[in-house]
Amino acid sequence: MFWVFRRKARKKREARETYAELQSFAESRGWRYENGVPGLVDAYQGASPLPITASGLGGDHVVTGSHRGFGFRAFEYRHYSTDLDVDGADTSSVTIHSFWALNLGVEVPDLRIYRDGWFDTVSRGRAMEVGIPQLDKDFHIVSKDEERARAVLFGGLAEFLTSDRRASELELRLHNGQLITWRTRTGLSSATFDGPLDYLADAAGHLGIGTPAQPPRL
Repeated sequence: MFWVFRRKARKKREARETYAELQSFAESRGWRYENGVPGLVDAYQGASPLPITASGLGGDHVVTGSHRGFGFRAFEYRHYSTDLDVDGADTSSVTIHSFWALNLGVEVPDLRIYRDGWFDTVSRGRAMEVGIPQLDKDFHIVSKDEERARAVLFGGLAEFLTSDRRASELELRLHNGQLITWRTRTGLSSATFDGPLDYLADAAGHLGIGTPAQPPRL
C-alpha cells in the first residue's frame, strides 16, 4: 500500500510539472492557456475517439492561439470508465486523448481520414472508394458528402496523404470549418506540441485554403 501511494503521488507531481511547463510554453508564444473550458468537447463531437454525442463535456489544458497564420485550439479530452476488478469491486480509470484543431475559416465537407484497420467498417462506418489505389489501400475514409469530399481529396489532399509519412501516424478530420488531428492515450506537453500543429498547417496547404482564420469563439 505504501508503494502504491508513493507511485500515485509521483504521477500527480509529474503531471503538475508537465502542465506548468505547457502553460509557460504557451504563454511564451503569446498563446492563451486555460485549465479547462466547459462544453468545449461538444463542438467537436461526432467521431471517435470523441463521443458521438456530447452535452456539457469540457476540454482540459486548453491552448488557443495562432500558428503559421492559422488560428488553432488544442485540448485534452478525458474519458472516464468504471470496471470490476478480480474481487468484484469497482475500479475507475481515465484515458487521456489530445486534440489539435486548425480553424480554416471556410466551409468544408465533413470528412474523416483514418489509417486502415481490421474493424473500421464496424466502428467507423463504410469507407468510400476514392479510386486512388494507394489511398484506398492505406486509409479508411468516411464522409456524409462523398461528392464534395472527393473534390477535396483530388484537389491535393490525396497526394499529400500518400506522400507524407506523418499521415501514417496522425489521422485527420474535416469538421465545421476546421482541420483536426489527435493522439490517443497521450496528454499534451510542450515537447510534443508542435508536430501535430505543423502537420495540420501543411495539410491545410493542400486544401486550397487562401485566407487563414482566427481561433473559433465558443
